[in-house]
Amino acid sequence: MDLGERPARRNGRAATDAEPKPKRKPGRGGGAVRRRFALLNAFIDGELPRRARAELAAWLLLYRHAKADGIVSASVADLARRAGRDESAIRRALKRLREAGLVERIKRGTLAGGPSVWRLLTPEGGRP
Repeated sequence: MDLGERPARRNGRAATDAEPKPKRKPGRGGGAVRRRFALLNAFIDGELPRRARAELAAWLLLYRHAKADGIVSASVADLARRAGRDESAIRRALKRLREAGLVERIKRGTLAGGPSVWRLLTPEGGRP
């Protein structure tokens, strides 16, 4: 091997063939992540001590599957299975969360129409 020749990397590309990683523009992106963590922190700080275990499980499962805008599609049966609770307990928990202004049911689920669609709200009652 010549002194001017570089050895190939494990991926077969020479060290000089590496393209620089494109840089992100400052201030772009990350807003959805910040809003999700703000929503989680607000829920934990303001609601955690006041909520029953089934309510916490239901809210956290909705949060886990929510899109960046706070919308999540989930059936009561699926939430109950994942939480290890009865469907009736999850229904009561979701009702209490709605009454507290922590979730909003956008679409009621049916057998023919699919699962319910929910929106997570901040503890102050606003959208995330």
